[in-house]
Amino acid sequence: MNAPKIVTACRHCNAELSPETHRSDRKFCSDKCKQADYRRRRKVKDNPVEALVRGNNADLIREVARLYADTGVTIADVTYGKGAFWRKTPHLNVTGSDLLTVPERPYDFRNLPYHDSSFDIVVLDPPYLVWPGNHMSDDRYRNAETTKGIDYKGIRQLYHDGLKEAARVARRQIWVKCKDTVEGPRQRFLHVHLLQDAEALGLRGRDLFILDATSRMPNNHWSTQKHARKTMSYLWVFDVIS
Repeated sequence: MNAPKIVTACRHCNAELSPETHRSDRKFCSDKCKQADYRRRRKVKDNPVEALVRGNNADLIREVARLYADTGVTIADVTYGKGAFWRKTPHLNVTGSDLLTVPERPYDFRNLPYHDSSFDIVVLDPPYLVWPGNHMSDDRYRNAETTKGIDYKGIRQLYHDGLKEAARVARRQIWVKCKDTVEGPRQRFLHVHLLQDAEALGLRGRDLFILDATSRMPNNHWSTQKHARKTMSYLWVFDVIS
């Protein structure tokens, strides 16, 4: 009777492996992946990457990339905006698209023109504000042109649809930025719901980063406080399972 094959995934690129039973210690799909993983681990040995990052989005992406993106990977930022994510990682190969800010690639992140498995990593940062239109961040994020009139259910659906399309386009990982929000008197824990929706789509949560932003909105317009102020946002790293 033949022993069953051991099926696992490459430690570096997540490609599915089906090694013979006598190769059960195999962890990489190729020598290239093995060498890349070794270089990555060497880089973080003396300066480990931590889940809590203080700074701005560029600081956050720099730390995520130290752990999960080598110079040779291809990245699609499908909600590129003004490119703020990539200001401290100019060495990375990033293709940006955005309905409003990238005229040469004005793509809806829910319906991308890319072929299946076109990029190693897809980065997604949809709008997260509930019922925007009278918020001090409206000008910065052009909320009236993106999510005006959308409730939390609509925001969650926006993320779901973006995740589904990103899972089609990405070969290896999806990085998703999000922030918890408030709808009326209720707190909405988007980062929790995002994990649930991603797992339902067949993705696997690999890591969670927290950004403690040093640039914050003023709060002197509030007369009462009903919830603890949350200055942090999150970035999920999801593995795409072949």
